[in-house]
Amino acid sequence: MNKFSDKFVVANNITHHYLEWGDTSAKPLVMLHGIGLCAHLWNWTAQKLADNYHVLSVDMRGHGDSQKPETGYTFEELAKDLNSVVSALGLEKPYIIGHSAGGSAAIIAHSIQPGILGPSLIIDSRVGGSRALSSNADMRSRPQRTRRKRAIWDSRKEMSNAYRDRKVFQTWDERIFDDYINGGTFIRTDGRAQLKCPPQIEAVFYEQRTTLNTSPYLDGIEEDLLLLLGNYAGAQTLNDPGIIEFLEKVDKSEVKVASKGSHFLPMEYPELMLSEIVRFLEER
Repeated sequence: MNKFSDKFVVANNITHHYLEWGDTSAKPLVMLHGIGLCAHLWNWTAQKLADNYHVLSVDMRGHGDSQKPETGYTFEELAKDLNSVVSALGLEKPYIIGHSAGGSAAIIAHSIQPGILGPSLIIDSRVGGSRALSSNADMRSRPQRTRRKRAIWDSRKEMSNAYRDRKVFQTWDERIFDDYINGGTFIRTDGRAQLKCPPQIEAVFYEQRTTLNTSPYLDGIEEDLLLLLGNYAGAQTLNDPGIIEFLEKVDKSEVKVASKGSHFLPMEYPELMLSEIVRFLEER
């Protein structure tokens, strides 16, 4: 099994942490996570891809082991980070696999600096206007609830036991869940486990997501984008105005609905996600 290497790079004036697998001379593939999560969520998938690709999974600013600056927690800054990391590492138009916020960052990155990124698989990242999220009571209350989130646990085992019973995590594959618990926390000097992404930073991103409108960024995207939608109540559908706008504005675009899975499809069905990624890469 391919083991990752921990790496760091300074880009866009902050230090970014990333995990690296595979032969560095192979075609590069960059993987991005969602809000409050971490690079380690892609461990299982990256290991499977590492025989054929140079795989890098990046911690977004404020997450994982990347720097946590005082400011800059916007989706456009995430996009600038992505382009800057790719440029700093000398990656030639890497494939991008971005889930949720990571996918949104990739879309914006394509728009603000064309030619840096290669074909991109965007996984359940909302496109178009933000009205659906703005009017959703759960989304409006998410930042406030996140700020009350417990950040320190007596142990990773205690955190794991508590999280496993929560609705959002009940459907996660055990391997991915364990990677989140271990990769998304650090052990303090007093032996307790603490979240690497502070709840305050996570909450700010949720506030940004609720009002995010990607419509202005869809013009002028030159690369091939595949948007893979989750198959659940509340997901965007093929008839959604944002999806129609995405297909009309992005010349090389495709939208597909997954056969199953919620917004957390990569964590729920890693084998299915891997097959979708491999198909996407082989077709390009």
